[in-house]
Amino acid sequence: MPQITVIIPVYNAEQYLEECLESIVSQSFSDWECICVNDGSSDSSAEILEAYASKDKRIKVLPQNNAGPSIARSKGLECATGRYILFQDADDFIEGHAYAQLVELMEKTQVDVLGFSYETCPDRQLSRFSMKCGEVLPPTALLKSTKKPQASDDFSFIWRYIIRRSFLLEYPVSFDSRIRVGEDTVFMMEIFSYARSVYLTDYAPYRYRIDNRHSIMHETQYRPYLEESLSVLYKKKREIIRKNAWDKLTPFSFDLADRAVKNYSRMLMANRKANGEPKEKYISEVLRLPMMKDAMHVIGYRNVFDSWKEYVVYLCMKFCFMPVLKRYF
Repeated sequence: MPQITVIIPVYNAEQYLEECLESIVSQSFSDWECICVNDGSSDSSAEILEAYASKDKRIKVLPQNNAGPSIARSKGLECATGRYILFQDADDFIEGHAYAQLVELMEKTQVDVLGFSYETCPDRQLSRFSMKCGEVLPPTALLKSTKKPQASDDFSFIWRYIIRRSFLLEYPVSFDSRIRVGEDTVFMMEIFSYARSVYLTDYAPYRYRIDNRHSIMHETQYRPYLEESLSVLYKKKREIIRKNAWDKLTPFSFDLADRAVKNYSRMLMANRKANGEPKEKYISEVLRLPMMKDAMHVIGYRNVFDSWKEYVVYLCMKFCFMPVLKRYF
């Protein structure tokens, strides 16, 4: 049994895939397996994966029809045999001593979950946790230490955590196949709802690429799945928050509602616009979504915006005042 299983969902990642795989095969720590799930790529990703797998038996390639990262990661988890689980995106890379350092930290702390910081690429901006670092704590104590659990992106990226596989086998944590954008967040929130102990560190071995215009987060074409994906994402987050009474620890629901109003609404309207729909139609239909109604109810009339102009637009959203909204969106 290897110490680490690395799971990589791969979809049309030919531009950066070799750099990603090189960062793994060149690790100073050698006791790992890498499961690459080819999610129906139409570029040369499959050929790149097979070339690396033929040279290094620690790399396994699993093909599937395009179904999104949730199903790809689930498939990888089903085949994992490592003591610890790491995820990596196909356009990112990790520094050469990362696995050795992370295994050492897991052995030292004996936690269920360990989170680490990262740098963006190519601009090398360091991103740390908003929650308390450097101490083994239960998730409740970590949540108490932040006021921005959603906006901080502490839960947004699954690749910034290493997880004990025995813990994942013990509890019913899984990826929801309906969520194709932001699936990491729900998974990590579920992890935190079951974890007994967590350790967060400022150590930043991961390099998150933000200039890949082909990534799902930069997609500008119409995505028919987006509305369901974000609606399920929001609903499941709210359910986890309620179930665990996390609003007693930190204003989680409010922070989530803030994200929905400021970000999800724009994503959904831009997606409808890409589909060629009339502006008044897509604005009114997005604002009538249960997710948006709930988010605006949670925020109420509080001004959480950077400017008075944005607050006025929010009030127009709340009352669906179309003359202003048609000019703004």
